[in-house]
Amino acid sequence: MSDDLPIPPPPPKGSDLPPPPSELIENKISTDESEDSFEDIKTSIDDILSEVSELPPPGLDIQPPPLPPGLDIQPPPLPPGLDIQPPPLPPGLDMQPPLPPGLDMQPPPLPPSLDVQEKIQNSKVSSNDSITKTFESEKKSLSDKLAVLDLSENESLSKDDEISIDVDETSNSVSPHHLRPSTEVDSIPGDKLHAILSEKEISLVNADGSPLKQTIDGELIIKNPSKKHRAWDIEVELSNTASTDLGGKTITVRELEATEVTTIPYSSNGPRMIDVREIIDTESEREQEASLSLVLSDNPQEVLIMIEIENISNVSLTDVTLRRNFSPNFQIPSSPEYSIEENSVIWEIGRMSVGENRKLSILPNVLINSVEKIPAGSSEVTYKAESTVSRIGFEDVSSSGRQFSYVNAIEDDRPGVWHCKCVFENKSSFVVSLSGASVRLVGRDSPILDLSDLRQDIPPEGSWESMEKRVESDDQPSFTQEVRYSILPRVSVQSSGSITISEQNLSILDAQILKRFDISRIKSYVSSDLEATITIENTGSATINVMRIIDDIPGIFVPPSLEKVHIEIEGLDLSDEQYRIEVINGNQIEEKLISPDNPGHALRITVGTSSRLGLKPGKTLIIRYPLHAPDPSPKNELLAAPIRSDFSMERFGPVATRTVERPPVVRVVHRRRKISTGKEVFPGGGAGRYEILLMFHNTSDSALDDLALHDIVPGTFSIENSSVKSSVSGEKDSSFTKESSRDGNKVTWAIGRIEINERIEVLYEIQGDTESEYKVSDAQDFHGATFGKEVDDEPNVPEWADKVSQPNFISVPISKPVKEVADLENNSSEKSVKQEPVIDSNGSSSVNNIGEVSENQNLCPICMSESEKGASICLVCGYSFK
Repeated sequence: MSDDLPIPPPPPKGSDLPPPPSELIENKISTDESEDSFEDIKTSIDDILSEVSELPPPGLDIQPPPLPPGLDIQPPPLPPGLDIQPPPLPPGLDMQPPLPPGLDMQPPPLPPSLDVQEKIQNSKVSSNDSITKTFESEKKSLSDKLAVLDLSENESLSKDDEISIDVDETSNSVSPHHLRPSTEVDSIPGDKLHAILSEKEISLVNADGSPLKQTIDGELIIKNPSKKHRAWDIEVELSNTASTDLGGKTITVRELEATEVTTIPYSSNGPRMIDVREIIDTESEREQEASLSLVLSDNPQEVLIMIEIENISNVSLTDVTLRRNFSPNFQIPSSPEYSIEENSVIWEIGRMSVGENRKLSILPNVLINSVEKIPAGSSEVTYKAESTVSRIGFEDVSSSGRQFSYVNAIEDDRPGVWHCKCVFENKSSFVVSLSGASVRLVGRDSPILDLSDLRQDIPPEGSWESMEKRVESDDQPSFTQEVRYSILPRVSVQSSGSITISEQNLSILDAQILKRFDISRIKSYVSSDLEATITIENTGSATINVMRIIDDIPGIFVPPSLEKVHIEIEGLDLSDEQYRIEVINGNQIEEKLISPDNPGHALRITVGTSSRLGLKPGKTLIIRYPLHAPDPSPKNELLAAPIRSDFSMERFGPVATRTVERPPVVRVVHRRRKISTGKEVFPGGGAGRYEILLMFHNTSDSALDDLALHDIVPGTFSIENSSVKSSVSGEKDSSFTKESSRDGNKVTWAIGRIEINERIEVLYEIQGDTESEYKVSDAQDFHGATFGKEVDDEPNVPEWADKVSQPNFISVPISKPVKEVADLENNSSEKSVKQEPVIDSNGSSSVNNIGEVSENQNLCPICMSESEKGASICLVCGYSFK
């Protein structure tokens, strides 16, 4: 048949053309290994041709009916073509006549299909483009294409169309080997080279999702599953390696023995697959910002915990699980949405698609047994994905094994004509993917066979043959061949991760309040001053940032000047913008130990108005101010001055209320001084001698201090002796002092303290000139006694009422204001109805922290400042009214 090709005119030779297609069909490449029949390929190509049949140039040049005649006519132009072209070209063209028989196998579809493919890929390529050098030359005529076109090429291209349809749809790789899904690779019998990318992420994030620490440990695993054959020259091309420490995109492994596995570790950081955030709110009834504080109380308190999970990767996540661990302080409610294991709650989320967001919440109760911070527990989210966290991926995996290729050349009956074909043999247990082959005749530049994008899978111990090529060479031909192939790779990508939210702590609000007066007793109807000192110590674990204080002032005192109120924290004075003070008429807390003179007043102090107070645990706030009692009456026997404080850590968090355990008391003492004084002069024995008696009797209701008796002795007389007697202690020191005065010498006896009902007598003698005139009556004048204040048997020190029972700890949400009585206009003695801690004279108490609010007042529950009716926000502290 090949002998007749050079002489196409004779019909007998032309009649031999039809048989070759059947022979070629029987001997086509990998006939037994192909999954689709030739007829299926032909039909698919016919369908493509029918869709583009409207194209005039290709349709007119290559119509299915005229192709056989065209092939019969084609051989004659070849000799002229050989004569015209340079010497090396005719042999190349001479070897093409065997191709028409190959073309007879697919005469109608192949040329148009090639033209259609070229038109789809390159719309400007003309119909004369060479198919032998696909996409390389645009100068050969259609007849040249038919002459040099080999059936093996056509079949390879059609096979490529057949095999690559599914691969192109499922693979994003542009590698020459077209990496295929593992499911497709697993369906092909034989060993494959396994390449695996596996990563594990361990991350720690803040509650708001911002990263604290991240480690991504990855492994590139290359495995030779064959039990008897090696693999070598392994080269792995990777993509998106910038975030890793691999150092490049290409990884090479020289050789893997049978069953050998090599692992290449790497690390990465930065990219994330999942975003996790957690919100803990101890006042979930509000819609404002969350709070993390609790009030020290014996009752359980409900806390809202909400975890938000979002898939921020470009692939779906599987086996997503959220585990929330709780400390023993939490009581976990049951729910069908999750399972409980000891102190852990587990949500089995499962699959999360790209961009999916899930919000999970739980409302446990918290038991508080101390002021120490309560660990709220941690949340951990685990996941798996068929992608890497670092976004690294495979571009290509190539390797070699025991494969062999050669050129089979058979000389034709006519000398100088050779029939050549390329043979590839797979000597290994691997499946080999054949991608291309080229054969060159030594001495010629153009290949006699050039196949690309074959995509042929050669099974273990299998082989592949190209279609024959006709080559004219007077000398014995020498060939070089290049077969492009690789062991079929099986690639897989997987990752798993664990993201832990750093544990938050719930702070406990508590404080101790103390109040004292520097003295506890003042005299009736005597103007008195004392100083009040308030100490508020943060005894909890939460920082106190807002505080409201109600401080009662007994009615015997006038309200202090606000400029004299001094507030400090740990020795540092607060600025005027940091607090606000108001005076309220009438006591707001005390109900029984109230002055009959006046209903008293109260100071309403708000601290932390312009900025956060920042009273940290263990720190103390001190308030000092002076009090003045202008004219206390004796009716004020015992007065109490309690104080209460409401405080919180967050603006919209829980509010703790604490009342002073022992309020300070002040007494009005009604005491008056009563004394008796006298002087008597007696003539003594002898001329010019006289005896003088001075007397002082203390009949007051208290002792007197610093008693001194005074007398005047004429200048012409001298004191001979003196004595001092006490009715209580007998003889006392009789020393005296003298100083000159206008009427003579002033003599003073310093007695000191004189007790109640004690009588002091001073007896002394004077001696003067007998001739001097001295009248006894003139000496009767009493020259005075001086003494100090009453002496208390007990020191005047601060006193407090008996300790009252501690009121129940109360947590007052911001959304439910504490109501108080605030009568700012009525100065009468009529008492408003209040229910606050009360201390009576017996130390008993009654506690209720809920009072009444004046209907005409819109008061802030934190700073108690008056706001306009209907206002939504307090202008002083920022509280949001509901």
